[in-house]
Amino acid sequence: MRLAAARLAALLLVLCWVGAGPVCAVAAEIRVALPQLPITLDPRFATDAASVKVQQLLHRGLVRLDDHFRPQPDLAESWRHPDPRTWRFTLRAGLRFHDGSPVTAEDVAATLSSILDPRIKSPLAAGFAALERVRALDRRRLEIRLRRVDASLLTRLVLGVLPARLAAGGQEARTTIGCGPYRLAGWRGNRITLAPRDHRRPVVTIVRVKDPVTRALKLARGEIDLMQNDFPLYLLDWLRRRPHLRVATRPSTTFSYIGINLHDPILKRRAVRRALALAVDRRLLKRALFGDAPVLAATVLPADHWATAKLAQIPYDPERARRLLDRAGFPPDADGIRFHLNWRTSTDPERLRLAVAIAAGWRRIGVEVSVESLEWGGFYARIKRGDFQLYSLSWVGIVDPDIYRWILHSSMWPPKGANRGRYRDPEVDRWLDRAATSEDRALRRRLYARVERRMLRDLVYIPLWYEPVVAVWRDRIRGFAPRADGSLLPLLDVRPAD
Repeated sequence: MRLAAARLAALLLVLCWVGAGPVCAVAAEIRVALPQLPITLDPRFATDAASVKVQQLLHRGLVRLDDHFRPQPDLAESWRHPDPRTWRFTLRAGLRFHDGSPVTAEDVAATLSSILDPRIKSPLAAGFAALERVRALDRRRLEIRLRRVDASLLTRLVLGVLPARLAAGGQEARTTIGCGPYRLAGWRGNRITLAPRDHRRPVVTIVRVKDPVTRALKLARGEIDLMQNDFPLYLLDWLRRRPHLRVATRPSTTFSYIGINLHDPILKRRAVRRALALAVDRRLLKRALFGDAPVLAATVLPADHWATAKLAQIPYDPERARRLLDRAGFPPDADGIRFHLNWRTSTDPERLRLAVAIAAGWRRIGVEVSVESLEWGGFYARIKRGDFQLYSLSWVGIVDPDIYRWILHSSMWPPKGANRGRYRDPEVDRWLDRAATSEDRALRRRLYARVERRMLRDLVYIPLWYEPVVAVWRDRIRGFAPRADGSLLPLLDVRPAD
């Protein structure tokens, strides 16, 4: 914390001369700073937050989700559902890709079919496993036939559509042709330039600025125009006092958690996982590190979601944690240490501080933790293949309860899904299978409630909180209003000031 305070002091000293510094000259460009650039621009391979956010500007799907996460028409102007396993969509007339070619039902069919092609190796294949056949009826009409009922199909169809000739090939990570409101104009080094299809919108430049304090400095100096989340919340009050900056916050759907390898010889014991969870003082952490902005979480979906059960929060009880570890056969040695664990995290300073703070709390119950920080690409690759004991991450913008199938079902161990801890419970599998194929929302709610309670009992994850969405931008931008999922779609409504 002394280091963080010193960096903040240095930041304030440097910026005192910025103060009421010059406002950027008005230009038809908005520069957005992200801590990482997208891993891919191919919608069939997007699993990281940066890729999803940027692709939402480049691509469009058959449907989009409104502010309440309900499916609404996008490329499709309408659809029919004549029986539980059949969906028919009609595309809007006049749609075109960025290269000028028309968007047809054949393009949609090719994109969806390619996800299930084993040669493509899309990480989204498991989510579309219910698809039996996708075929174009004519240039504007499409039929999807399912192997089984998929209650979440419409939510999945936000997936961006590629031209059929691109969908026939493998991943193109740094080039793409979409039909979204922006087209890719260039990717050079740490900058991605997106050009608007509507000339009334500004150019958007995505800039990678890894260090969060540097992002704040660049924003105050006018070198960037917008940053959203991924910066220390202890800077928030200071940013609010800066001239020419605007700040907005709102509750989010971003769930932060500690991931656990359930096959590890130590962590496979539920009593050990319970002890670790009881020794995390989440209220103190969110107050000390994040300005008390996060909302404590007990499961992935937020409390106001239709599929969320009422769950008790995990209390802070280090004495009970010590007793659990004693009974589990892990007495402290002469130095007070019971066992050692490794925690992997990214180089993001905020996540690193969180890991160090939690590790310090665990040291007080006799658990020694080595915190290992890795560059984002290497860190994420290791997490995806299950190379960890503990790690910390967030699920960003989760709105579909089928996320529980993706992260809990025994068929979803990587690389097929995101059950990274290798959790297995046949009863949970049956509940998830039934929920995925039922169109009875009341039944699905009951099934997901069982899943959430079992997930909390077994501590597949140690839940932390829902991160707030915090956006800061220069006042040359008008009309930006952050969304609960933290996406960049509000850029579609902004204009540079006159």
